[in-house]
Formats: sequence, structure tokens, C-alpha cells
Amino acid sequence: MNKKRGYAIMLTIHHHYLSYAHKRKNEADPIKVFLIQEQYPEQLIGRRAGEGIYVGRINPGDNSEEFRQHIEIMLHRIPEDTDVAIVSEHPGNAAALDLYQQQADQYQQLLIVRLGYHIRENTKQITNSVAVLTPHQEPIIVAQISFSTEDQIFHAEGKLQRGQEIHVFSSPLGTIGVINCHDYTHADVLQKISKHNIEILVVSSFNPATRLFRQYALADIHRFSCFVIISNIANYGGSGVFAPFRYNGPKRASMSLGGALAYTQGETRAYLEANLPIADLRKLRAGQSSGINSYEDSIAWTPIYPSEEYRAQSEPDYVKKLQRPDYLENVDLKSVGYIPSHEQEELNIAVVQLKCMDKEDYINNYYCISCSDNAPGFIKKVKKHLQFVSWQLEDSGQQLDFLVFPELFLPLSLEPDLQAFARKFNTIVIGGVEYDPQSATLESPEMAVGANRCFIYVPTGSGEVKRFEYHKFTHSQYDALLPPIGDCIPGHFKMIRGENLLRFTYGQSWSFGVLICYDYSHFDIIHRINHDEYHSMPLDILFVVANNPDTQLYERCCMADSHRFYQYIVMSNVGQFGGSGVYGPVKTPGRRQVLLSSGVGTENISISTLPLAQLKEARMASKLPPRSDFQNKPGIFQK
Repeated sequence: MNKKRGYAIMLTIHHHYLSYAHKRKNEADPIKVFLIQEQYPEQLIGRRAGEGIYVGRINPGDNSEEFRQHIEIMLHRIPEDTDVAIVSEHPGNAAALDLYQQQADQYQQLLIVRLGYHIRENTKQITNSVAVLTPHQEPIIVAQISFSTEDQIFHAEGKLQRGQEIHVFSSPLGTIGVINCHDYTHADVLQKISKHNIEILVVSSFNPATRLFRQYALADIHRFSCFVIISNIANYGGSGVFAPFRYNGPKRASMSLGGALAYTQGETRAYLEANLPIADLRKLRAGQSSGINSYEDSIAWTPIYPSEEYRAQSEPDYVKKLQRPDYLENVDLKSVGYIPSHEQEELNIAVVQLKCMDKEDYINNYYCISCSDNAPGFIKKVKKHLQFVSWQLEDSGQQLDFLVFPELFLPLSLEPDLQAFARKFNTIVIGGVEYDPQSATLESPEMAVGANRCFIYVPTGSGEVKRFEYHKFTHSQYDALLPPIGDCIPGHFKMIRGENLLRFTYGQSWSFGVLICYDYSHFDIIHRINHDEYHSMPLDILFVVANNPDTQLYERCCMADSHRFYQYIVMSNVGQFGGSGVYGPVKTPGRRQVLLSSGVGTENISISTLPLAQLKEARMASKLPPRSDFQNKPGIFQK
């Protein structure tokens, strides 16, 4: 039982073991997916298509025979060699379940069919349902757990019941998770299902928020290292098949995100065929966990670097740390002595995107950039930028609440300057710092030891500036690289990892957390820093300090998380890669959810204002007003 945010919701996993004769001749064959995005009769959607006011249809009524004929025609379009067919919602689906079962039996196919509001024969309860049909077995009904605004209206009237189970299917094709529409917004559902080694995640939806779900999918293929398939009605579009591989341009020649095997945009009927290279996915996971560096050369795709959970041969250290009762260290800013200098209904945040030192300055000096001959010039440049921000604040009188720098960016010698800035402007300064210098008696490069850290400087009313340290929880391919020797692939020296996550709170007013780059690739870390038994709300702000070339990927993650946790996310990256930004669950003009975005190769220190009081009002509101600046709330805020 999860008891959070003033409500109780049961989340249990129902693991189904499916056994049937499938058509794939060997494990190396791709899984053939057929995705049907069919038109939903517009007269059965409240108002116009696209507004998302779904009045629901409990049964097909007088049109049942007409609808069955429509389903028959549609079924004829599914190729016989299809392994999995996923069908969008249509009022004829429930009336034609026997036809779908015949299709599954005859062609040895797995069918996932959205029913919508459906009367369960065994309980006579109405649930928002998806049917999973396998050859010669009874259909399995996946009932929606988390409700949209429209669903909640029917639930309040006693017309609609919640599901109680998350469904995972071990099938001859692989391990498949099936999620029902609004459940995809629920962070707790995602956290639960991710622990079952899902290879294919199917999201069956009736949803006008197509762009948001696409951002979810592009984030999840990376974090869960799985395929994601989204099904939606033609009236809304947005169906798609997504894979944890890059495919844009020649192999290794492009840093584009890729990941989308096929998807639709806009209102259109579509019948999509896609082959899922399941063997390549398994090779990716097995190759990473066994430490094989050549596995990429044996597949036709370039994989998106997965989270550590899918690279380790056993349970990663960070997972064990998250299971400890003391994994989260809470810092009470009031007790520390921090006193804000204004009401803080809004918070002003300066995001630094400047070019860091060259790669060689890091690797040749064990990531102690102060040890490089180029350090004096770099330090002088950073001080100039810091002085420029000081002048701007003095001239404008603007209060700056936070100043955030990228990962591995700050030489330790800058600490007095950062403390002086924090003290003068009553600003909390967050920044990634270099490794400590190695001992002069270091016997061999492999014996070097370092730590990837982020310092958080908090000014106090007494004039003292207190420093807190967060150590990176995870280890990426870029951490602690040894200098290369000839043409050999460089190895790694030891990096000391963190023991605790940090959560900073100012009474009941606001809270923030800090993660370092690759930490942000791990959904369970994000989930745990936002959720613990002592706090009723997720963080208001999550800061991510990065030195990351894959900026598009992290932008998708920022968009997905800012909605799923209904919070602001601040990303500070280095100028060489760009991608610094501020994201929130807001309906901003142009690109939704984006309050700030900096391009590749640009250097800037940008100030963004976060409407904190409005976020809190939106979180607490039982229903958002029609013209709210905030998006509809995700599943974790349902009562």
C-alpha cells in the first residue's frame, strides 16, 4: 500500500505467463508489430475531436452489427505473419471480442485491443479497459488505475471503478508491460513496472496530449532500455513505435536522438508495420553487463547508452544504497540559518552555460583541471562572468535565489569567489567541481582516486556560507577516464560514489534536490529523491548539473519528468554541448513546458523566473480552471 499526498492507492503487479506456439523461427528474428490507429466516431466524443472531452460509451447499442462489420474489415488488414497487433479504441471493439479472439487463435497472434469504458462480466463493474488476447486463452482485462479529469467525473458519480493491478506478460515474444492511458502519467506505476525487466512497453491510450506522451516514450526507451509502443485514436494521432537505438544517419555519424521507428502526427487513420529488433536489444543488455566493448559492431543500430541497471551483471551499488532507510539526507534550510530576502512567491534562477576546459585538460590531469597549464586563463574567464552577473544584479536590484553551474566545471580555487557571491546576494550557489589533485607519490595511473561532486553553497543570516556536498551516485563511460596509451581504449581509475541523495527544504514553502548528469538517466533515482515517507509532495525544483553531449535526450527527460512529478527542472550544461534549460508543467507559448533553452556552442548566463506559488496552487487544486497556465495533473496527484 502506498500512502502519499493524502490518498491511498493499491499498486500490485499481476504477472501473467503466456504459452502458445508462435511463428518466429528463431530468437534472432525481429518481432513484427502491426499498429492500428483507427478513426473513433466523432459523435461519440464530447465536443470536437482534439479537445479531449470523452463522454464514454458503455456499450455499442443499436450499432453493434455495423461496428462488428467495421472490425471484420479492419482485421483483414492485419498481415498473417504479424506477431503483435495493437488496436486503438473503437466502440465496436467490445462487441467484437469474439472476432479478435478468432484472429488470435487462427494466426497465433497476440492482440492488444483498447475497449474504453467496459462492463466486466464477472463483477458488472465499469472500468476503462484494454483487452489482451492470446491464442486459445481467455482475454485478460487491463483496467485503468489512474484517472484523467473526465474519468474522475464518472468515478465521482459511481459510474467508473479503478483498476487495482499493473499487468506484466511473460510471452514467447518477450516480457511485455501493458499500461492503460493515464497510468502512463503515474510515476509510481512506472517505477513498479520497470522492476520486471520489461522489453516492450505498450501504452494504450485515448489521449489528446500526444506530444507529451511522445516525450515520455523518448525518455523511457533510454531509462528502461526497452521498446515503447503508443496506441491512440486517429482523431488525435500520436501513435508510434520507439526503440532504444539511434538510426539517424550513418552509424556513429550523428548525435540525433533517433529512437522513433514510426509515429504519426495529426488526425489521420494509420496502419503501421514495424519490426522490433528484440535480439539486438538483448545483445545490448548482455553486452553492456558483460563489459563487452565490441557489441555495437555486431548490430545494425547504434544503441542509446542505457542506465546502469542495464549494464551491470548484478544489482548496481546505487540500487542497494536506495534501499537503505537512510538513503535520503534532508537539509532543513531554516535550521541551517538561511533567511530569504523576499517573499519567494517566485524564484529567480541563473543558469550558467559556459564552455568548459578541453577534454585533454581533464583526462591528462585526472579531472583536476586546476593542474592544467590552461587553468589560469579559464579561471580568469569564469571570474569575469561572475563579476558581470554581479554588476547586473547591483544595477537592477533584482534578487537572485539560485546560481547553478555545470558538472565538473569549477576549479576549487574559485570557492572564495563563489562564497562571496552567495553572501553578497543571498544566493544559493550550485556547481559541479573538479576532482581533488592526486598525491605526488602516485605510483601508477590505475591507483588514482577521485570523486565527481557538486557543491551547494547556502548563505546564512549570520554571514557564514555553509557548504554541502553531493557525490555522484552513478558511473558513466565519461567518468574517471585514464589518459590513453597509444591506440588502446582508455581505462578508468577509481571514482568514489555518493552514499546519500540530498533534499533541501525551506519549511513548508519549497524544496529542491540536486543530481549530477548520468544520475539523471536513472528513473529510480529520480523517483526516490522525489518520494520518501516523510514528504507529502515531490520536490518543487530538481537541479541537474551536466557535462553531457546528448542534449536532446536529456531535454526529453526534463519534459517528461517536469510533468510526471509536476515540478520545475533546471539543467545546466557546458557550452560545447548546449542544452541548458528550465522546464515545468506549464502551457508556455510555442514549445510547451520550456521556460528556457540554450543552443549548442553558445555561452550565456540566463535568468529565469519560476512562479512557485502558482505551482503550489495547481498542485493543491481539486480541478484546474479551463484557462490555467498549468498542464493537467499526473497520476501521483490523484486523490
